[in-house]
Amino acid sequence: MKTCIGLIAGHSGDSLTDILKRKGYLVAVVGGAENEPGMDKADFVLVGDLSKHKEIINFFREHEADKVIIGTGHRKAILLAKALEKNGFKTNINYSKSLLAKDKIKFKKELAKLKIATPEYLSFDSNEDVSIDETVSKISIPCVVKSAVDAVQPVKANSVAELKEAVEKVRATNTAVLIEEYIKGNDCTVAVESDGKNVRSLGVTYYCKAKEYKLKGFEGAYSKKMSEDKESEICKIAVQIVEQLGFTGLLRIDFIVDECSEKVYVLELNTVIVTGYKGSAYPFFKKQGIDIAEVMISNSLKLLGLET
Repeated sequence: MKTCIGLIAGHSGDSLTDILKRKGYLVAVVGGAENEPGMDKADFVLVGDLSKHKEIINFFREHEADKVIIGTGHRKAILLAKALEKNGFKTNINYSKSLLAKDKIKFKKELAKLKIATPEYLSFDSNEDVSIDETVSKISIPCVVKSAVDAVQPVKANSVAELKEAVEKVRATNTAVLIEEYIKGNDCTVAVESDGKNVRSLGVTYYCKAKEYKLKGFEGAYSKKMSEDKESEICKIAVQIVEQLGFTGLLRIDFIVDECSEKVYVLELNTVIVTGYKGSAYPFFKKQGIDIAEVMISNSLKLLGLET
């Protein structure tokens, strides 16, 4: 009898379902909307909000899918993983580590303990009364305004007025505000695979989130090829973070390299990479001869104890 694997994958559902089917597994997929990628190829489908834990748990139990792959980094998916684990399921992610990475302030504090450079910052709760003048005296303009948990997209504030506006937009989400030093430089990202025993970097990817998403205030953001020595330095930092903080899975760490000093700064870490056919990662790695969805599934099956 074929083993059924549960899958929560969002935009990565198409490629991940294909790989699982190719390996001989049945797939029970849960998605938040009709016709999400991969639903047309899955054996069993449930459409519903990922916060409906009881309904999803019953669905997986019905199809004997006691092992679940989380293929999206959405906060609801991470919280669902926690509920699944508490109800006897096994997932491919460490939800406590995933929540750590989701909280930009907590992650920055962990980087500081490792003496790994990240842009200077200050933070405060959404209901905290903070003087903008005092803020500017500590973090100069231009600066970057973020929600600590990505409730809204980052904004580069080029004036006091823009800073005030960006802060209020984050406050409106009732999440902590993060004001970060702006580093003018070269954006890139590194994919890292870890099964808890072995950690390897998949090299530097030249990707700039600010440019791809056309983030407000980031006109002129860029990502361009660097020297092999600089790439090696960045990859070593990425592996160090994963090893020392105990992350597992297929992760993505975003960096920026100061265009004047060439100092490397860590921006953030995502514990799940989007590996769908229409995402930016899949075609990039395909050109390098790497099927990133295959890497994701292989890593997940190792973490689930289904592959060695």
